[in-house]
Amino acid sequence: MDYITLALVSGVVVGVLALIPMLAQRGSTRACIAVFLLYFFAAVIVFYGNLPYLPWWGDGMGTTIMMTLPLLFILAGKERKTIPVLLLNALLLGFLISVAKRFLA
Repeated sequence: MDYITLALVSGVVVGVLALIPMLAQRGSTRACIAVFLLYFFAAVIVFYGNLPYLPWWGDGMGTTIMMTLPLLFILAGKERKTIPVLLLNALLLGFLISVAKRFLA
């Protein structure tokens, strides 16, 4: 499997994992689509980027936190119950993206 295919497959897997808590909490369709696309593209960015001064396991977490912050500001007024879930998902799924990059690539 080449590098771009691995990045895309990792993005789909992580995006689906991010959707599970959103669907359990009955998040809106827009929020679910936004979260899926956020983690899909975050995986590609993590695979092809490198944040300086961070260890390999912090690269994905830092990228996903930075990409999640604008989404948190958008959801702060309407769907406050999803904010803690999104922050926890950003840390955990960012770590999973880093592990996929480190050990599968």
